[in-house]
Amino acid sequence: MKGTTRLLAAAAAVVLATTGAQLGAVSSAWAGCGFGGGCGTEQPEGGDAYLPPSDKTVTASYNPPPRPAAPALSCSVYANGAGMGSACARPGPHGGGVVLQSLRERFGGQELQRCRYSEIPDGIPQPFNARPDEGHFMVLTCLDHINLDTWGGGGTKSLSMSLVFVPNGTDTEDKHNGITDFLWRVVEERANQLPVPFMVARPNPVPVVGVPTFFTFRWVDPGSGTIRAMGPYRDRPEGGPFLELRQRNGLVMRAQATRITIDPNQEGMDPVVCAPSTPYIPRAAPGDQPDGACAITFPRSSASARTYSTVPMPPDVEDAFYVSIDVEWRITYGQPGDMRQLGDGFTMRMRQVLPVQEIQAPNQPPAVIY
Repeated sequence: MKGTTRLLAAAAAVVLATTGAQLGAVSSAWAGCGFGGGCGTEQPEGGDAYLPPSDKTVTASYNPPPRPAAPALSCSVYANGAGMGSACARPGPHGGGVVLQSLRERFGGQELQRCRYSEIPDGIPQPFNARPDEGHFMVLTCLDHINLDTWGGGGTKSLSMSLVFVPNGTDTEDKHNGITDFLWRVVEERANQLPVPFMVARPNPVPVVGVPTFFTFRWVDPGSGTIRAMGPYRDRPEGGPFLELRQRNGLVMRAQATRITIDPNQEGMDPVVCAPSTPYIPRAAPGDQPDGACAITFPRSSASARTYSTVPMPPDVEDAFYVSIDVEWRITYGQPGDMRQLGDGFTMRMRQVLPVQEIQAPNQPPAVIY
């Protein structure tokens, strides 16, 4: 949002996370939406044709052990490829619950500002701008798949984040009314979104043809924009793929990645499966890197990426590979010592554009440091 740097996007990276009382099932990228037509309250269904959806929501019922002198609780836990959470309620005096008004009932015909712009935060590399006199890049964040007939936007509500080129003169100001302020406040306050990986190439920020490239990640909380470092990754400055939620009623939910797959989506280039921790030792030779490291040696530059791509590429992607990043998550819930698995695992799917250069002049060696 204007003046806020809590929503991050890595340079030329496009990712999605979901928010809400129940988490959305759609991962979309390149959500090209501004204000006015197509961005109002009545949003059509559908996602981005360039990005397969993350796994859909799975729910389960759970009744925490009763506590002395406390009414019994009935809980529902839920998770998908972007987040997890729970909702608990105590039965009313006649066994019924509270009936909440829907967004449509509370806010009438107000128009929702579905997309907001923000500046790219300091410390995040920016894409090369070939048209600096015409505009600049910004973070575009959009609320997707809002169900107006629910209290909080429904179980398909999702949040997409992308870097977009914004022409000079574009209206990037936040608009304010009841429905807009309510839904965006929910986005900022939610803490149940899985950390989102932002890929970092090592040892060269831009990979070089024929030189082994190793990948690590910065794991960012999409709600706060801060590094998520919990559990086994607590002491890692780049965070890690782990999230634990503890409720006052004793219910615990844990999400931990089991593996990461990076696929260049190019003919003749195989995907690589990596350990969740994506280990990497700076300045160590490629043969001395730990097992489970993410390593790819690119046989050609990204100049011909569109010619050999095995997936559709957005028109915005130029001279770069359109890389898939799939994170497999295992989610459990229950009480300490009695944890149960929810579903059969969840896949978070996203894309990141990755330029790869080829050094041809003998007097211009790549800056490779092991």
